[in-house]
Amino acid sequence: MIRKRALLAALFGFVLLAGCSVGIAAPDRTAPASVPAAPGQDLTADGFMNALVAAQAAVKTYTMDMAMETEMVGKATKVTSKGSVDQTDKTRISMLMDTDVGGIKMTLLKVNGELYVKMPLTGEKWLKVPRSQMAQYEGTAGSTDLAAGLEKARSAMKKVTLVGDEAIDGGNTRHYRITMDSAGLSQVTGSGATILGDTFDYDIWLDEAGLIRKVAMDVKAEVEGKAVPMKMDGMMGDYDAPVTIIAPAREDVADLPG
Repeated sequence: MIRKRALLAALFGFVLLAGCSVGIAAPDRTAPASVPAAPGQDLTADGFMNALVAAQAAVKTYTMDMAMETEMVGKATKVTSKGSVDQTDKTRISMLMDTDVGGIKMTLLKVNGELYVKMPLTGEKWLKVPRSQMAQYEGTAGSTDLAAGLEKARSAMKKVTLVGDEAIDGGNTRHYRITMDSAGLSQVTGSGATILGDTFDYDIWLDEAGLIRKVAMDVKAEVEGKAVPMKMDGMMGDYDAPVTIIAPAREDVADLPG
């Protein structure tokens, strides 16, 4: 039986894999010059990544709304996460995320380099997570550093293909499919999960401004020797809109046992 802690680490790793690709826009808010014009056309992973990494500094804040279908202890489980990220200060990226794992709700708050979690069992109290346990809650400590995540993803990319033009939420987008080497997944997500198979596809939809509006992935993963389905869809938006992510008051915090 897969331990819930191990699977949660894998799940947050996959969610943060989506986060690693969020907020990509060319500095002039136009699509990267290396993007191909014809559906089915490939471009080099390095060319695609160079454009994305160069553009990353343009985005300061964004929101994400993720949904994942998987299995936990042999039962079909839906995982949802919705929240915001503020990377205005690249050395102190902040995140506020509401997550529901099969009906078990929790809120993750990362601010000032610290990670807090709130669950029904804690009442109104936030539990401060020891740094040694951060990886169990967010895939890997510091994984909301989007530029670093993109650089890690570069080595796993095998091919980038333009699928075609699609409408999302009434807006025009271009759909790209990135084929990744499964062996590099753990470096990307920071989790202990591996993909069953040699490669997997990771889909991204960019709007006319070069910003990501949707991501998707449907894979079979292995966690602690067990095959686990992981089907993920995520929507991104509210780029550079004001967000408020602040640390809880001291009296509202309790230490999580180490």
